[in-house]
Amino acid sequence: MKLFHQDSYALPIVFAVTLHLLIILSAIFVWDFTEAEELKPKRAPIVQATVIDIKQTVIGKRLEEERKTQDKKAQAVAAQKAKANAQKQRDDERKALEDKKKQLALTKQKQEEAKRKAEQAREKQQKLEADKKQQQKDAELKRQKEKQALDAKKRKEAEQRKKAEAEKKRLEQQKKAEEEKKRNEAARLANEEKKRQEELKRKQAEEKQKLAEQRAAQALAEEEARKRDVAEQQMVQSLSALINDRIARAWIRPPNARNNMKAQLKIFFLPTGEVSQVNITKGSGDALFDQRAVDAVKRVERIEELSDLDSYVFERNFRQVDLIFNPQDLRH
Repeated sequence: MKLFHQDSYALPIVFAVTLHLLIILSAIFVWDFTEAEELKPKRAPIVQATVIDIKQTVIGKRLEEERKTQDKKAQAVAAQKAKANAQKQRDDERKALEDKKKQLALTKQKQEEAKRKAEQAREKQQKLEADKKQQQKDAELKRQKEKQALDAKKRKEAEQRKKAEAEKKRLEQQKKAEEEKKRNEAARLANEEKKRQEELKRKQAEEKQKLAEQRAAQALAEEEARKRDVAEQQMVQSLSALINDRIARAWIRPPNARNNMKAQLKIFFLPTGEVSQVNITKGSGDALFDQRAVDAVKRVERIEELSDLDSYVFERNFRQVDLIFNPQDLRH
């Protein structure tokens, strides 16, 4: 809006400057003509015109500056329009891309909808077929049940006939059975006595076998316990050597350390292998040597291998560890 306001004053300014120039030129022309008329009334008047380069005047320079300013402003406006056109083109392209994406999404949605409807139609058809099969199955089951009922009735009638015949036969055999029963009872008693004797012998043999198995199992358990004790002792020795080695590597030798200097330490471990406390139970006679030994234990901080031990083994062997710190590479 400001640029438009300045442009609206440009034309009047140019018009005013031009008008003033014409007035000046007219005055010069009239003055020359009058003077010539007074001095030489008998001679023909001579009109002298002076060409003035308006660009060299103050007004011309100002107009030139204003023209340049207007040109710059026009260029700026053109640049802004070009930028706006480029932005509009980008916006149009982005909108076209978005419209294309929306169209693709809509097409995909329609395809999915068509697929869903086709799936619903297929499921409906499958349901109809399943219902038809179920109806056929129910009809077949009904026929089978009717046939089974008829067969059951026939079987029942046959069973009743057989039952009557069997009852007659049973009464005939009952008498024979009672006689046979008496004979069998005697045989049964004899057989039971024989079985009792055999059962007694079997139990005695089982008890003997069980006692032998118990003795063998006890011997095996004792052997396994001995092996576990040996393995535990080996593991304890190995871990003790590991603890001693790591403390020795963490030990910073004091300058006054000498051969045969040793300190007895009591180290308290947590089940995680971390050192919770260390005490000197018997010093070496040198306070610095003893302190360096304690510092070495604290510097180790944790023996990770202890965390893998069984809790019983840990509590029995490594909850408290008595360590004699006696480096072998001291000077004499």
